[in-house]
Amino acid sequence: MFFNSKIRRAVALGILIGGLSAADACPPPIIKTFEGPGAGNTPGVQQGTVGVGENEFGVIAGLIRDQNSVRHGYLRYPDGRFLVFDHPDAGTDGANGQGTRVGGVNALGAVAGSVRDGDNLDTPYVRDPDGTFYSVEFADFAGGNGEAINLWGAMVGNFLKLSEDQSVLFHYHGFIRNPNGSLTFFDPPGSQETDIPNASINDSGAVTGDYWTCSADLSACTVHGFIRTPAGGYVTFDAPGAGANGYAGGGTYPQGINNLGEVSGYYGDANSVYHGFVRSADGKITTFDVPTTCTKTPNPPADCAFNGTFPANVNLLGRVTGSYSGEDGNPHGFWRDADGSIKRFDAPGAGNLTVPQAINDAGQITGIVFEPNLVVEGLLVIP
Repeated sequence: MFFNSKIRRAVALGILIGGLSAADACPPPIIKTFEGPGAGNTPGVQQGTVGVGENEFGVIAGLIRDQNSVRHGYLRYPDGRFLVFDHPDAGTDGANGQGTRVGGVNALGAVAGSVRDGDNLDTPYVRDPDGTFYSVEFADFAGGNGEAINLWGAMVGNFLKLSEDQSVLFHYHGFIRNPNGSLTFFDPPGSQETDIPNASINDSGAVTGDYWTCSADLSACTVHGFIRTPAGGYVTFDAPGAGANGYAGGGTYPQGINNLGEVSGYYGDANSVYHGFVRSADGKITTFDVPTTCTKTPNPPADCAFNGTFPANVNLLGRVTGSYSGEDGNPHGFWRDADGSIKRFDAPGAGNLTVPQAINDAGQITGIVFEPNLVVEGLLVIP
């Protein structure tokens, strides 16, 4: 699979270069927003359209919050058409966040997500391209989320147990729903909490995320990154400079893994300032920042806490997208190429806030745009 993935990167790069002439080798990106049908527009409550994932064919998956703040899933096709869907068990109380949520989409159009029902229980699901839903439930289940799905239909997410005390720390665990419907539960060794992000499984079945190791009374925790191999083994790692206090935001937080096994994410330092990293398949970790007031000095101003660089996922060409903050305290978009060069961008419109969430192998980006009144729109960037 590694050899095949290297071929895929070479082919993707060839297609990208072949489609550009000398005159248009660096055209400006197209940056636009979109609204899903039925999206609400009440100011201040984050109604609207959220872009979550985008597959290799430019199909965007996300959710719509309607005028009652109820969630609905959607697929947006490259021609602008929408398919809106709801899980059969979806609740209709928007004040409690009920409805259908989306975590990711694969190349075939299968969706991973979770549904919040009328009892406010979150249940992971897979939605097949034909519209069939498969829910993930089992004994001792206290709720969970579906976060990502690979080409073969393996879905990864996390869940809580009824039998565990969640009063101090949420003790999330990881699971994989295999293509045949069977479930595999997992935690890295020593984990008291296993967190699974979007874009967290590749087509080989490798999974990334973070896990917490804590003192016996849970008063102190450190956050580490991990990769779970397709065979079920673990590689754990910490980004250089990661802080030790997880409760203060320190630690290593992987956010995505591509088909080469490269992992993107961010880490929080001892000042609670965040920095980006890419971990190569051979274990080399490269750290980086979108330069701002908060990341240009080892002694940043106190108001820089919880600002910095927040990569999301990484595509087959090694391009990483995400958001950064620090100059004005607001999020802005960026992408970073494998050569280390960084492009900043913002959605059109004065006062809009830009939060990229996902990138496909063609470099197209989706995410969230917050208007000044906190109505949200979907983001589409075409490089």
